Amino acid sequence: MTRHPRSTRPESGAAPAFHATSAGRPAGPRELLIRDGADREIGRIEFRLCRACGRGHVVSVTVAPSWQGQGLAREALHRILPDDLALTWTTSRQTAQGRAFFAAVTEETGIDFPAGQPGCVHLREPG
Repeated sequence: MTRHPRSTRPESGAAPAFHATSAGRPAGPRELLIRDGADREIGRIEFRLCRACGRGHVVSVTVAPSWQGQGLAREALHRILPDDLALTWTTSRQTAQGRAFFAAVTEETGIDFPAGQPGCVHLREPG
């Protein structure tokens, strides 16, 4: 069987890698990309942080269907949580799958991730 070259199916031994982008301004948009062993994007978390107001907002979490259920979104979320500051978080509107994901992460971390508008004016500014 020949695999399509654009396939994002997991391949044995190909550990995903995480790549962060920085914001152009302090509370600007950021993302953490998840790439497979062939450097193809297989997931991402888009988020914003405002250290001045102590707020964080998760805009979206996506993982390619063939890579779901392997803990990649969970690991990516842990990677965006700052060690040096306890932030109050919100998320964008959540699907049923998203609610289950954030409930599990809340239980694991003790950090609540309610759906709603970002809690500070800096996070509501356009990117």
